Amino acid sequence: MKVTIKLYATLRDYLPKDGNGTHAVLELPATATIPDALAVLGVPVAQAHIVLINNRHVLRPDMPTRQLREGDDVAVFPAIGGG
Repeated sequence: MKVTIKLYATLRDYLPKDGNGTHAVLELPATATIPDALAVLGVPVAQAHIVLINNRHVLRPDMPTRQLREGDDVAVFPAIGGG
């Protein structure tokens, strides 16, 4: 199945250098989870603090088991600080 993964802020460093710099389209097994998709790009799961699938927030406890579906749009944000 194909999913689109968008990485934001410092996580963009994990996107393929031959891509467009904003997202990657991944070919994953039908049983793939969020950590599986992150692993393809080498993103440490601990750095994925906010994850949205199709613009819906996925709670951290659900991330390890949330299976992806064909055509999902996954947005991943690192911890964000300010002040």
